[in-house]
This record gives sequence, structure tokens and C-alpha cells, in this order.
Amino acid sequence: MTEFMIFYAPFIVLIGSIIIAFWAASKDGAVKDE
Repeated sequence: MTEFMIFYAPFIVLIGSIIIAFWAASKDGAVKDE
């Protein structure tokens, strides 16, 4: 299990950061439209 986390954690963090970046960008766009 520890090896699984060590191998996959960077990918999970990368995917999570991309999702957060898209969410923040869409929210920022909504703010600019107002």
C-alpha cells in the first residue's frame, strides 16, 4: 500500500491541481463577466 501511494500520489496531486486550476479559471471568468 505504501509503494502504491508513493507511485500514484504525484499523479493524484497533478490531476487535482489541474482540476483546481480549471475551477479557479472558470470562477475567475464568472467574476469578470459580472
